[in-house]
Amino acid sequence: MSATCTSIVSSGQLKDKIKRWLENEDYAISERGEEISEFHLVISNFHGKGTFADIVKLKNKDFIILGSALQNPPEFMKVLSTVAENERSDFFNHVQRELLKFQVDHEFHPNKLMPERMIVRDVVYDEGITRADFMERLKRVKFASLYLLWSIGHKFSIDSAPSSTPHHLSTQNSRPPYG
Repeated sequence: MSATCTSIVSSGQLKDKIKRWLENEDYAISERGEEISEFHLVISNFHGKGTFADIVKLKNKDFIILGSALQNPPEFMKVLSTVAENERSDFFNHVQRELLKFQVDHEFHPNKLMPERMIVRDVVYDEGITRADFMERLKRVKFASLYLLWSIGHKFSIDSAPSSTPHHLSTQNSRPPYG
């Protein structure tokens, strides 16, 4: 029982430390309660771009997931469905190669050719976590997400479609957006 109490206190201290780091960088922070996580922070204010990120410490894991899940709106999916399959394939192959440069994991759901949901994430291990390492990994996720939004918007002109800003999943869905 003592080990459990120590783990809870450590998790709370870790969460508080991360919240301080984020507040110092002017991010808005909210919390979500989930049975599968020790803590789940949702941050916004990626400089007014309408994107969000999740910071999640799963139970019984020694790492923290930093992720961004973007939901493409129906208007965009309609536009995308009119593009030839080989053009979509070439485009998303290029995007995937470019995302590797950000050193983040990424997924397109349900598939690469018609991605209704796009996830970008990285992990940082909680043992010896530093502010510099944490913020660097968060920046990778942030810029990879912005790259996705810009690339898709530039290629497929979703800026001209009404309500085309991708929506963050954690505000619309009870399922965690990190996979």
